[in-house]
Amino acid sequence: MKLDGVKVLDLTQFMPGSVLTAIMADHGAEVIKVESPTGDPTRYHEHRGQREPDSGTLSFFAGCNRGKSSLSLDLKKPAALAIIRQLVEHADVLVESFRPGVGSQAMRALNPRLIYCSVSAFGETGPLRDLPAHDSVVQAYSGSLPRTKDGIPITDCLPVAALAGALNGLVAVLMALLGARSTGRGERIDISMRDCLLSAQPS
Repeated sequence: MKLDGVKVLDLTQFMPGSVLTAIMADHGAEVIKVESPTGDPTRYHEHRGQREPDSGTLSFFAGCNRGKSSLSLDLKKPAALAIIRQLVEHADVLVESFRPGVGSQAMRALNPRLIYCSVSAFGETGPLRDLPAHDSVVQAYSGSLPRTKDGIPITDCLPVAALAGALNGLVAVLMALLGARSTGRGERIDISMRDCLLSAQPS
Protein backbone atom coordinates (compact mmCIF):
# COMPACT_ATOMS: atom_id res chain seq x y z
CA MET A 1 0.00 0.00 0.00
CA LYS A 2 1.07 3.58 -0.59
CA LEU A 3 1.97 4.38 3.03
CA ASP A 4 3.62 1.08 3.92
CA GLY A 5 6.58 1.74 6.20
CA VAL A 6 5.29 5.13 7.42
CA LYS A 7 5.11 5.26 11.22
CA VAL A 8 2.57 7.60 12.79
CA LEU A 9 2.18 8.57 16.45
CA ASP A 10 -1.39 9.70 17.20
CA LEU A 11 -1.70 11.84 20.34
CA THR A 12 -5.12 13.23 19.47
CA GLN A 13 -8.55 13.13 21.06
CA PHE A 14 -12.00 13.47 19.53
CA MET A 15 -12.47 13.59 15.76
CA PRO A 16 -10.19 15.73 13.53
CA GLY A 17 -6.77 14.25 14.27
CA SER A 18 -8.21 10.78 14.72
CA VAL A 19 -9.82 10.83 11.27
CA LEU A 20 -6.58 12.14 9.74
CA THR A 21 -4.55 9.26 11.13
CA ALA A 22 -7.30 6.69 10.42
CA ILE A 23 -7.12 7.52 6.71
CA MET A 24 -3.34 7.09 6.85
CA ALA A 25 -3.89 3.67 8.46
CA ASP A 26 -6.35 2.83 5.66
CA HIS A 27 -3.48 3.29 3.22
CA GLY A 28 -0.93 1.18 5.04
CA ALA A 29 0.66 3.45 7.66
CA GLU A 30 1.47 1.98 11.06
CA VAL A 31 -0.47 4.17 13.50
CA ILE A 32 -0.06 4.01 17.28
CA LYS A 33 -2.76 5.87 19.18
CA VAL A 34 -1.69 6.98 22.65
CA GLU A 35 -4.56 7.44 25.09
CA SER A 36 -4.72 8.49 28.72
CA PRO A 37 -5.47 5.76 31.28
CA THR A 38 -9.17 6.71 31.06
CA GLY A 39 -9.15 6.52 27.26
CA ASP A 40 -10.15 8.93 24.51
CA PRO A 41 -13.30 10.79 25.67
CA THR A 42 -15.22 9.46 22.67
CA ARG A 43 -14.45 5.83 23.52
CA TYR A 44 -17.25 5.50 26.09
CA HIS A 45 -19.20 8.75 25.67
CA GLU A 46 -22.87 7.92 26.06
CA HIS A 47 -24.04 10.74 23.78
CA ARG A 48 -22.07 9.83 20.66
CA GLY A 49 -23.90 6.68 19.61
CA GLN A 50 -24.36 3.06 20.57
CA ARG A 51 -21.72 0.92 22.27
CA GLU A 52 -20.29 -1.93 20.24
CA PRO A 53 -21.78 -5.13 21.72
CA ASP A 54 -18.48 -7.04 22.02
CA SER A 55 -15.93 -4.45 23.15
CA GLY A 56 -18.13 -1.86 24.83
CA THR A 57 -16.53 0.79 22.60
CA LEU A 58 -18.67 3.28 20.72
CA SER A 59 -18.99 2.88 16.97
CA PHE A 60 -18.05 6.59 16.66
CA PHE A 61 -14.70 5.95 18.34
CA ALA A 62 -14.15 2.73 16.41
CA GLY A 63 -14.79 4.48 13.09
CA CYS A 64 -12.34 7.30 13.87
CA ASN A 65 -9.63 4.93 15.11
CA ARG A 66 -9.84 1.95 12.79
CA GLY A 67 -6.64 0.18 11.86
CA LYS A 68 -4.58 1.55 14.75
CA SER A 69 -2.67 0.06 17.63
CA SER A 70 -3.48 1.53 21.03
CA LEU A 71 -1.24 2.39 23.97
CA SER A 72 -2.34 3.76 27.35
CA LEU A 73 0.05 6.24 29.00
CA ASP A 74 -0.23 8.90 31.68
CA LEU A 75 1.78 11.71 30.09
CA LYS A 76 2.12 13.47 33.45
CA LYS A 77 4.52 10.74 34.56
CA PRO A 78 8.23 10.78 33.60
CA ALA A 79 8.23 7.09 32.66
CA ALA A 80 5.44 7.68 30.15
CA LEU A 81 7.27 10.65 28.63
CA ALA A 82 10.36 8.47 28.23
CA ILE A 83 8.29 5.98 26.21
CA ILE A 84 6.92 8.80 24.04
CA ARG A 85 10.46 10.01 23.35
CA GLN A 86 11.47 6.52 22.22
CA LEU A 87 8.45 6.33 19.90
CA VAL A 88 9.17 9.80 18.50
CA GLU A 89 12.75 8.84 17.62
CA HIS A 90 11.42 6.20 15.20
CA ALA A 91 8.29 7.99 13.95
CA ASP A 92 7.76 9.72 10.62
CA VAL A 93 4.67 11.67 11.69
CA LEU A 94 3.23 12.88 14.99
CA VAL A 95 -0.32 14.27 15.11
CA GLU A 96 -1.61 15.91 18.30
CA SER A 97 -4.54 17.94 19.59
CA PHE A 98 -2.96 19.48 22.70
CA ARG A 99 -3.58 23.06 23.74
CA PRO A 100 -1.53 25.47 21.59
CA GLY A 101 2.15 25.81 22.40
CA VAL A 102 2.75 22.33 23.83
CA GLY A 103 5.57 20.04 22.83
CA SER A 104 6.65 20.59 19.23
CA GLN A 105 10.20 21.90 19.68
CA ALA A 106 11.23 19.17 22.12
CA MET A 107 9.81 16.40 19.94
CA ARG A 108 11.35 17.70 16.72
CA ALA A 109 14.71 18.07 18.45
CA LEU A 110 14.62 14.33 19.11
CA ASN A 111 13.93 13.53 15.47
CA PRO A 112 14.71 16.08 12.70
CA ARG A 113 12.81 13.87 10.22
CA LEU A 114 9.60 14.20 12.23
CA ILE A 115 6.55 15.77 10.63
CA TYR A 116 4.73 17.36 13.58
CA CYS A 117 1.08 18.26 12.98
CA SER A 118 -1.10 20.11 15.48
CA VAL A 119 -4.86 20.16 14.96
CA SER A 120 -6.88 22.67 17.00
CA ALA A 121 -9.97 24.83 16.79
CA PHE A 122 -8.21 28.13 16.06
CA GLY A 123 -4.55 27.34 15.48
CA GLU A 124 -1.33 28.02 17.36
CA THR A 125 -1.42 31.83 16.99
CA GLY A 126 -3.97 34.64 17.09
CA PRO A 127 -6.44 36.03 19.63
CA LEU A 128 -8.59 32.87 19.74
CA ARG A 129 -5.75 30.36 20.15
CA ASP A 130 -6.52 29.59 23.82
CA LEU A 131 -10.29 29.31 23.36
CA PRO A 132 -11.36 25.65 23.75
CA ALA A 133 -14.02 24.73 21.21
CA HIS A 134 -15.67 21.83 19.46
CA ASP A 135 -17.23 21.64 16.03
CA SER A 136 -20.37 23.76 16.35
CA VAL A 137 -18.46 26.60 18.05
CA VAL A 138 -15.84 26.58 15.27
CA GLN A 139 -18.63 26.63 12.68
CA ALA A 140 -20.20 29.60 14.46
CA TYR A 141 -16.94 31.57 14.47
CA SER A 142 -16.44 30.88 10.77
CA GLY A 143 -20.03 31.74 9.79
CA SER A 144 -20.64 28.18 8.59
CA LEU A 145 -23.51 27.05 10.83
CA PRO A 146 -26.61 26.14 8.81
CA ARG A 147 -29.81 27.95 9.71
CA THR A 148 -33.51 27.30 9.64
CA LYS A 149 -35.72 29.34 7.31
CA ASP A 150 -36.26 31.68 10.27
CA GLY A 151 -32.51 32.27 10.61
CA ILE A 152 -32.03 30.17 13.77
CA PRO A 153 -28.62 28.43 13.84
CA ILE A 154 -28.66 24.63 13.79
CA THR A 155 -25.94 23.35 16.09
CA ASP A 156 -26.58 19.59 15.91
CA CYS A 157 -25.31 19.10 12.39
CA LEU A 158 -22.59 17.45 10.30
CA PRO A 159 -19.15 18.01 11.92
CA VAL A 160 -17.76 19.85 8.92
CA ALA A 161 -15.11 21.72 10.93
CA ALA A 162 -13.62 18.46 12.15
CA LEU A 163 -13.76 16.91 8.68
CA ALA A 164 -12.22 20.00 7.06
CA GLY A 165 -9.44 20.00 9.64
CA ALA A 166 -8.81 16.28 9.16
CA LEU A 167 -8.63 16.48 5.37
CA ASN A 168 -6.53 19.65 5.25
CA GLY A 169 -4.21 18.15 7.83
CA LEU A 170 -3.94 14.94 5.82
CA VAL A 171 -3.01 16.83 2.65
CA ALA A 172 -0.38 18.85 4.54
CA VAL A 173 1.13 15.73 6.13
CA LEU A 174 1.29 13.89 2.81
CA MET A 175 2.96 16.87 1.11
CA ALA A 176 5.46 17.04 3.98
CA LEU A 177 6.21 13.32 3.60
CA LEU A 178 6.81 13.89 -0.10
CA GLY A 179 9.15 16.79 0.65
CA ALA A 180 11.03 14.77 3.26
CA ARG A 181 12.00 12.26 0.59
CA SER A 182 14.37 14.81 -0.94
CA THR A 183 15.32 16.92 2.10
CA GLY A 184 15.47 14.29 4.83
CA ARG A 185 13.86 16.79 7.20
CA GLY A 186 10.41 17.05 8.70
CA GLU A 187 8.07 20.01 9.01
CA ARG A 188 5.89 21.78 11.56
CA ILE A 189 2.23 21.86 10.53
CA ASP A 190 -0.42 24.00 12.28
CA ILE A 191 -4.02 23.17 11.35
CA SER A 192 -6.80 25.55 12.44
CA MET A 193 -10.26 24.09 11.86
CA ARG A 194 -11.69 27.60 11.62
CA ASP A 195 -9.19 28.57 8.91
CA CYS A 196 -10.01 25.38 7.02
CA LEU A 197 -13.70 26.31 7.01
CA LEU A 198 -13.02 29.89 5.98
CA SER A 199 -10.93 28.73 3.03
CA ALA A 200 -13.77 26.45 1.90
CA GLN A 201 -16.33 29.24 1.70
CA PRO A 202 -17.00 30.59 -1.80
CA SER A 203 -16.82 34.24 -0.73
